[in-house]
Amino acid sequence: MMHNPNTEHLLAVWNKIYRQGGTSEYYTALYPSSTDASSVSGVTHKRIDCALAGFVLLSIFNTLLLAVLGTAPTTRYHDNVASTRGTQMATTTYPATTTTYPATTTTYPTSAATPVQGGEPGKIQEALQKLHKGLQQWPKNGYMALLAANLEAKQGRTDNARKMYAVAAAHALSTIALQAWAGFEVKQRGYAKADDLFAQALASEQARGAADRQVSVLKAWGDAKLLQGSLQEAATLYEQALGIQPDSLDIIVANARAKEKSGKLQQARQWYRRAIVVDRNYAPAYQGIAYLESNQGNYRAAQQLFQQGTDNCPPHAPLFNAWASVEANRSNIPRARALYELALEADPQHLQSLLGLGSLEARAGDVHRGLKLLHDGLRLQPGNKHIRHSIAQWQRQHGEKEDAEAQLQHVLSKDPCNGHAWHTLGQMAEETGDLQQAAQCYTDGTQGTDSGALLCYEGLANVEAFWGHEARAREVFQEGHSKCGGSSRFYRGWAQFEKKQAELERASELFAMAAADAPTDARTWLNWALLERRRDHYGPARRCFARALELSPRNPYIYQTWATMEAKQGNTKKARGLYAQGCVICPRTPSLIMEWALLETKKGNASQARRLFQQGANIEPPHPPLLTAWAEFEASQGQQHEGIRIQAIADACETSVVYRRL
Repeated sequence: MMHNPNTEHLLAVWNKIYRQGGTSEYYTALYPSSTDASSVSGVTHKRIDCALAGFVLLSIFNTLLLAVLGTAPTTRYHDNVASTRGTQMATTTYPATTTTYPATTTTYPTSAATPVQGGEPGKIQEALQKLHKGLQQWPKNGYMALLAANLEAKQGRTDNARKMYAVAAAHALSTIALQAWAGFEVKQRGYAKADDLFAQALASEQARGAADRQVSVLKAWGDAKLLQGSLQEAATLYEQALGIQPDSLDIIVANARAKEKSGKLQQARQWYRRAIVVDRNYAPAYQGIAYLESNQGNYRAAQQLFQQGTDNCPPHAPLFNAWASVEANRSNIPRARALYELALEADPQHLQSLLGLGSLEARAGDVHRGLKLLHDGLRLQPGNKHIRHSIAQWQRQHGEKEDAEAQLQHVLSKDPCNGHAWHTLGQMAEETGDLQQAAQCYTDGTQGTDSGALLCYEGLANVEAFWGHEARAREVFQEGHSKCGGSSRFYRGWAQFEKKQAELERASELFAMAAADAPTDARTWLNWALLERRRDHYGPARRCFARALELSPRNPYIYQTWATMEAKQGNTKKARGLYAQGCVICPRTPSLIMEWALLETKKGNASQARRLFQQGANIEPPHPPLLTAWAEFEASQGQQHEGIRIQAIADACETSVVYRRL
C-alpha cells in the first residue's frame, strides 16, 4: 500500500525542515518517492503547491498578507492622512467600470521560467515556479494568482503582474485582488487605472453590504489620492469612511494627519485629542500630536504628551521610538538612548528603533556599537534592503567607501532598479570628483519606480547644470516631474536651479508647487520668501516669511532675513519687533544679535548698539564677524583703542576657528 500522508502533517514537516535550512529536503517530506507522489490526491497536490509557495513567500515577505488585504504601505507615520470630521458627507459618486477580465485564457510560465532577479537566492524563483505550476493545473485559483501577482510586481515584471491580478480578480479573491491591483497601479503611477479598480472594489463591497471592507477600500483609495497630491479627492474618500465608522481610531488619526499635512494645525490637534477621548490607551494619537508639537518648536508640550502616552498606553515601541527621535534631534543623547532601549524592550525586533539607536551611537562617537546595531537589524531581516542601505550610508560617512559600495551593490543585485542605492552611489562618485560616473549612476537610478528615482533625476539635473548644460538640466527636471510626479524637495531643488538661471517667475511657480505638495515644510516657505524679496515683491515675501515663522518659530534665520528686509524698506519698528522676538526665542544666535546692533548703529542709537554687541560677544563660542563689527563700531565712535583691542580678539578667534576646522 502506497504511503499517502496527511496534508497538514506534510506541511508541518516541510515547514520545520525549511526553517532549519533544509531547502532540498521538502520534496522528500511532501512526496516520499516518485511513485508515492502520484498517489496523493489532486486536492492534496493543490493544497501543497499553494501552501508550499506561501511558506516560501512568508520566509521573505512577512507583510505579504497585509498587502493582499489592502493595507497601504507606509513610510513615516504622518504620511498617512484622512479627511475632516464634521464636514458634510461626501456625495461624489465614482462610476463602476464595465471592464471584464479573462477567466481561463491566461498562459502561465512553466517551472523553467526565466530566473527571477532579487530576493534571497532561489527562494523567489522557487515560489514562482510552484505557483505557476499550480496555476497551469488550476487556472482559476485566485489565491495562487494573487500571490504570483504580488511576486511579479515585486520583481518589476509589470505585464506578468497585471495578468495575474486579472486572474485573481476574475475568481475567488475579486475584491481583495482588485484592491491589491489598484495599489500596484498607484506605484506604477497608473492613477486612472487605479481609480477604476478601486471603484470596482468599492462597488462590490457596497453590493455585499460589507461595511468593514468598504472602509478598508475607501481608506486605501484615499491614501492613494493623497500620494498623488489630490487632497480634496482624498478628503472626500476619507469622509465617506468616517460616515460608515465615525469612531474608528485609525480613521480619526488619519484625519488628524491630513489636517497636519495641509497646514491646518489647530484642527489636527483637535482630531488627535478626539482619538484620545475615544481611547486614552491609543498610542498613535499621542505619537501624532506630540510629533506635531515638536515640529512646531513646542518641545515642552511634546514632552508632556509623550509622557502621557507612555503612562496611559501599554509599552509601544513606535511611541518610544518617536520620542527618542525628538530627543536625538535636540542632541539629548542620554535621554534618546534610554528611550530607544525602552522601545527595543517593548519589541526587540523593532527595526526603526534599531536603526535609530545605531545612528545615535555613531553620532555619539561609539561607531562600533552603532554598526553592530545595524548588523543586528540585518540579522533579524537579512533581506531588508533598507538596512543595507543604512549601513552603506554609515560607512560612506565614515570614509569606508569600498565597504559602502559593496553593500549598495548587494542591494542592487537583489533590486536592480533601486533608486536610493543608485542615488547614494552617484553621491559617492560626486564626492570623488567622478561626475561621469555620478551621471551614469543617476541615469540608472531613474529607471526605478520608487521615490529614489526622483532623487536620481534631481542628482542628474544638478550634474548637467554644473557642466553648464542648462537646457539639458531643465529637460531632466521636467522628465522627472512627468514620470514620478515630483515632491516638495524636488520642486524646491528645481526652483533653486531656475533662480540661478534668473528665471524668477518660473522659480516662484515651482516654490508654489513645493508648498502645495508639503504645506508644512518651513524650508520651502523660507526659500520662497527669499526669492520674492529678490524680486522686490515684498507683499508675497512677507506672507511667505510669516508662514515659515508659523511653521518653524525657533529658526533664527527667519527672524534675521525678514527683519533685514523690513529694515531696508524703512520699516524700522517692524524690524525691531522681529529682532526682539527672535532674540527672546533664540537668545544664543550671535548673527541675529549682530544684525540688530547694526540697525541700531545706523539709526544712531549707540548705547543700544553697544549693549547688543556686548550681549552677542558673551555667547560661546565667539562669533568673529560680530566681534569685527563691534570693533568697527567702537572705532566709528572715536574709541580707537577699544576697537583695536576687540579686533585683536576677533583675529585670535578666527585663527582658533581655522585650527578647529583643520
